[in-house]
This record gives sequence, structure tokens and C-alpha cells, in this order.
Amino acid sequence: MDAYIAWLWEISYWHWWAFAVLLIAVEILVPSTLLIWPAASAFAIGLVIAVAPGLDWRIQLLVFAVLAVVTTFIWQRWRQRRPAETDSPTLNLRGESYIGRRLTLGEGLPEGRGRIQLDDTWWLAENVTGGAIDTGARVEIVAVDNAVLKLRRLAAESAA
Repeated sequence: MDAYIAWLWEISYWHWWAFAVLLIAVEILVPSTLLIWPAASAFAIGLVIAVAPGLDWRIQLLVFAVLAVVTTFIWQRWRQRRPAETDSPTLNLRGESYIGRRLTLGEGLPEGRGRIQLDDTWWLAENVTGGAIDTGARVEIVAVDNAVLKLRRLAAESAA
């Protein structure tokens, strides 16, 4: 058993730097920005070992683990507070992209609930005021609650 962990007693800065490079290589293959911070932590531990080479391997691993968790947590919090700006904020929120859309109902909503066909998909729909909506009525999608589109009946449009 001692032969298997004997190399732990001889960990030097280049081991940590090689580990950091390995983490960055994995990050390149699976882009997620999740392994950048453990890689930076491994590089930092390598710097510490280059300056103070006598640091015990158990302390090295403990400091690495704590540093990796703390830096990853700080990064995640920072990203949540500063979301990336995009020209398509509803790209993966299909229901949200329908808000504001007006349509004519092909099927009525008895008791204010039912289903509607929108593009190529059937959606559950609900009247925000709770009343029934007849077939052929003009409605507007005003909100989305999970997979249920919230509809509001539009006032009768006058013919011009």
C-alpha cells in the first residue's frame, strides 16, 4: 500500500500545473466554464508549492479542495447576478416567446380551460379571467405558467 501512495509525499509544483492543464483540456472538450476554477486553483497551489516546497500533501489537497469550491461558488454567484446579454432572450423558453401573440381560437375553451394549437404544437390554455371563450374568438397570450398559456379575450375588432 505504501508503494501506491509514496508518490504523494513527493508532489511538486509541476504536478499541480500538469493537473491544471489536464482540467483545462477537459474544459475545452466539454465547454461549461465549470472546470476553469478548479484548474486555476490547481495552478495557484502549484505557485504556492514553488515558493514553499515543504508543504505537506494533505494540506495541499485540503487547500486545493477549499479553493476550488470557493472560487467555483463565487463564479456561479457572479454569473447569476450578471446574466449574459443576448439578442434572443426567449430562445429556449418557447412559451415565453409567444407572449403578446394574438390569434383566433380554432377550438373554444369551455369553463375557461382547454387546449389550443399554436404553430405545430398543442398547448394547454387558460383564460385569465376564468370565463369560457368561444370558438373563433380573438385572444392574446398574456403570460405563461409552466406549460399553460394564459389568454385574454380581445375586444371585438370593428370592421373598417
